Amino acid sequence: MAITILLRLSGPMQSYGQYSLWEHHDTAPRPTKSAVAGIVANALGRELDTDMSDLAAMTFAVRADRPGQLAVDDQTVGGGTFPLTPIIASRPKTADNPHWYGVPRRPERAVTGGLMASHTPSFRKPVLVTKQHIVDGAFLAGLTTHDHALAQEAIRALRHPARLLSLGRRAYPPAHPIGYSSTELPAQHWPTAIPLLPEASTPHPRVWTESPPGPGLYASPEQVPYTFAERDHRLMHLHLTHVTPPAVTEDPS
Repeated sequence: MAITILLRLSGPMQSYGQYSLWEHHDTAPRPTKSAVAGIVANALGRELDTDMSDLAAMTFAVRADRPGQLAVDDQTVGGGTFPLTPIIASRPKTADNPHWYGVPRRPERAVTGGLMASHTPSFRKPVLVTKQHIVDGAFLAGLTTHDHALAQEAIRALRHPARLLSLGRRAYPPAHPIGYSSTELPAQHWPTAIPLLPEASTPHPRVWTESPPGPGLYASPEQVPYTFAERDHRLMHLHLTHVTPPAVTEDPS
């Protein structure tokens, strides 16, 4: 018998990168399996180099009860003179120490094993960084497994996480507890049966369900993490449909 862990991902800002590269940080229009598995792993207190194959093996689905809006934030990074050493970087700017704070892109490994900034002062122009995020979104995500011991451990961890949990970036806290509930319904059925979230903005939300490649309304390849530190990912497919769940009756949180 399967058990599905349900996560309530609702907050002022969320971001789930798919193709982020260098100064461009995008977001998918909904939580990714990689992000949801990472949230569970973080709640369990796992490290970056921990094997993620047990979470990656779970079947993923996510329902956009409140899709929110995509927004873009432009930021500038760096500029000025790089500090000569990390010690100088921590000192305030004075007449004797005119170096501005900046993080070098190519730090050097010191003999002691730590990182050192370049010994040659260098200048660069500020870099413009573009970041996308979802504003005012609310999603219900589910991970389905037949491993009941792992499911119960994850459910307890989401209620009492080992670390602070966030919605894609550490600066984006959730508006509600992420541990929502659990159900015996599989990924193909729970999006239709579980009532809408209280902040839902549509009675017919979109649902992305992990499925084998085949005919469907929409299919999107996505990377699934097996380890985060080594960036070991495999491709999966999501099928997009619309459902009509029951209206919300009460808020479990």
